[in-house]
Amino acid sequence: MSVQSSNSSTQQVILLHGLGRTPRSMSKMANQLEQSNYRVLNIGYNSLLDNYQQILDVLDKKISDWLDINQTVHFIGHSFGGILIRGLLAKHPEWNKGRCVMLGSPNKGTKTASFMLSHWWFKHFVPKVTSDLTPESALLKNLPEPEIETGIIAGNVKYHLVIPVSWYYKRATDDAPGDGVVELANTHCDNMTDFIIMPVHHSFMTWDKELIKQIFHFLEKGRFTEEYRPVENNN
Repeated sequence: MSVQSSNSSTQQVILLHGLGRTPRSMSKMANQLEQSNYRVLNIGYNSLLDNYQQILDVLDKKISDWLDINQTVHFIGHSFGGILIRGLLAKHPEWNKGRCVMLGSPNKGTKTASFMLSHWWFKHFVPKVTSDLTPESALLKNLPEPEIETGIIAGNVKYHLVIPVSWYYKRATDDAPGDGVVELANTHCDNMTDFIIMPVHHSFMTWDKELIKQIFHFLEKGRFTEEYRPVENNN
């Protein structure tokens, strides 16, 4: 767990990384938020061996120990991190005091997860929670969406040479528009406040400086800037 804090800040931000990643993947974002006087918790979890409830319980304890419940708290989640945010806010309605940004989160599941589970060369190596991230997932169908203002950023770069999952993305999703892991349409929440599409790949979006600017804008204004709209022209 990595914590950056500012004594002058009255707003808190909790960062949750994606599957197979660590807080390091969110460190650029964390550093910039801290420099802007947010109090930041960049938190890690075991995404490879634990199931969804085990991960949620560990995060619940760590966040509860750190959080100042009297202050505004925002959430930023990359990929699976966004699904964890949904679980945390469902368990703690008293945390619904700020805003939420999801980055490429498979809110409706992804056919990439289904593809990996159906092939022997993938299914023995994927995290336990992969089965919870398919479009048929009971978890996703029953997990409440955030009640706070939620902005979603999706990517539209499908392929990257060094990311094996993206090699199979076209085959797994019938070449659906997406970020090389998650289809654009499956990043949606039904009650999302705002949605934009950026020229980023799923695995590297957390380092993108323009994407980080969009996060700041949403935390401050409750909306993204206009330059990555209209989204209907990108679907």
